[in-house]
Amino acid sequence: MRYPIVFWDSGGTIFRGEAPEGPAVDPSPRQVRETRSFRAAHVLEMFGHEPPGDLAGVIEQVEADLRGRFGPRYSLEVLAAGLYAALGLGEHPAETVLLSDALGGPRYRTWLWEGVAEALAALHRAGAQMGLIANTEWTGRMMRRALAGVGLDGLFEPVVCSCDVGAAKPDPRIFAAALAGLTPPASPGASVLHVGDSVAADVAGAVKFGWDAAFHQTDPGVSSGRAVLVFTDYGDLIRLVTAGA
Repeated sequence: MRYPIVFWDSGGTIFRGEAPEGPAVDPSPRQVRETRSFRAAHVLEMFGHEPPGDLAGVIEQVEADLRGRFGPRYSLEVLAAGLYAALGLGEHPAETVLLSDALGGPRYRTWLWEGVAEALAALHRAGAQMGLIANTEWTGRMMRRALAGVGLDGLFEPVVCSCDVGAAKPDPRIFAAALAGLTPPASPGASVLHVGDSVAADVAGAVKFGWDAAFHQTDPGVSSGRAVLVFTDYGDLIRLVTAGA
């Protein structure tokens, strides 16, 4: 196998930024984002709290403040705790952890890129060790919940999210954290591939760290000469990873 270790980006590589074309069977990512205050209100009411009439505005204000204060460590769990504080509800981690999930909302299997679930399953069967590295406000706990919801649980270890590390791709610290989290640890000299859709964050970041990179081309006008593979068909990625196996 050419690449026994494969790290994946999340948004743009596993999940689409928007739902696929055609009749909508599930809410789109945009619709889920736009209805976060609706879900948050129901969580507050479930715990016996009265949400303010302008909850959406309160969320936006708290979010802007906390993004500035926390920087790369900002997460939806930070937002949920901050929202409780802003509403004078005190500290209730048992409640705010559920609120953070409501703020993030679901991710649907229909948001997966065509062929990615099959590629992940094929690489898992082939024995590739896979992890996930994401620039995201979702914590690792939340990301694992989302992966489980679309049937991709158990495929990635570790799951490394920028808000947990306090550093985002292309910062080498997030790649180092992912490598350190591999179980079992990487064998000396093992070839590592990072798969992503961002030239700057995924390709340049991985190459600078000493890994190879495969570029998922979501825009025909954007490519990368530094990637060992530029692909739209996940079958090409399977063939690259398993070459020589």
